[in-house]
Amino acid sequence: MNVATSSWLQATSLLAHWPTDWILLGAFAVFVALDALRSGSARAATLALAAPLSLVLVDALPQTFLAGSLSQQFAAPAAQVVLFALIFGVLFLLIHRIVYSFSENGGVLQALIAGVAATAAVAVVWLQIPALQSLWQFGPQAQLVFGEAYRLWWLIGAYTALAFVRS
Repeated sequence: MNVATSSWLQATSLLAHWPTDWILLGAFAVFVALDALRSGSARAATLALAAPLSLVLVDALPQTFLAGSLSQQFAAPAAQVVLFALIFGVLFLLIHRIVYSFSENGGVLQALIAGVAATAAVAVVWLQIPALQSLWQFGPQAQLVFGEAYRLWWLIGAYTALAFVRS
């Protein structure tokens, strides 16, 4: 076995010991960072703003005039995911129109910060919506890190970081 194959096998075995939650969150952060590197931090900021706002609107929907009776039809977890996705999609488009900006000034560090900030905001919101947890249940370690005790600080930190790296 050559040295390259041996080092690849060692790296693969190291990744096998990591919880899947952290691999998925890391992959999402890298994806958002690459997008931010390519086109600026506007989509990362939009994602980080639309996710918590969608949570607030989904929670308020049952008490809403006219829409409250309509929302009762979305009792199944899959239907709640669809409802959340629809509200999130509309808010994403609206917020993106509000915050869109682009310049060539963003660099790799700004892109990495935007990716991690957006991932933190999405992870915090994901843990608050039972319908999304039916799609993917984060392990106890991720629930502790992004759970109730620290969710406010993660959101404040994410928004502060996104304000800092705004392209």
